[in-house]
Amino acid sequence: MFYLLVGKIGKSNSKIQIPNCEKFKKVILFFPINEESFRVSLYSFRKFNFHKNNITYYFVINEKFRDLINLNGPNLIFVKYHKNKMIFCNNSNKIDLCNNDNTIVVDLNMNFYLELSKFISFINSPFKIGFKKMYSDYFYNLQIDINKEGVEEKGFDQIQKILISK
Repeated sequence: MFYLLVGKIGKSNSKIQIPNCEKFKKVILFFPINEESFRVSLYSFRKFNFHKNNITYYFVINEKFRDLINLNGPNLIFVKYHKNKMIFCNNSNKIDLCNNDNTIVVDLNMNFYLELSKFISFINSPFKIGFKKMYSDYFYNLQIDINKEGVEEKGFDQIQKILISK
């Protein structure tokens, strides 16, 4: 709330036009911070084709879950989350993520995390997708609304449909 009052964070541009495949080359996926949601997201994206249309996918994952995945590669970025901090295990990854043009940023967290949302606001991307939550109007220009009875998988499926439609 402090950042809103002092003007450090402004509302995200609400009018967007999703480009076709030729216009964007990178997608950054911020996987959920808590373990239960992380496991659900992995399961939901298990059949998603990440090698489509020459798009490079970057996966930002909580460092605590390193042992839960069987992947390894340059597009895996591990982050340590502390109470009020988000620390990249490799600082050059932070710089690379912030300097991406023609990128779509996707936050798969159902809950609001200020440090993560602040970092996403600094990424140079016209397309930021996240779930509808407190203050999400300030960070995402495309929001997925899952009501209280909704299931996380449905939200992840909606995001996949958006990414496939390119």
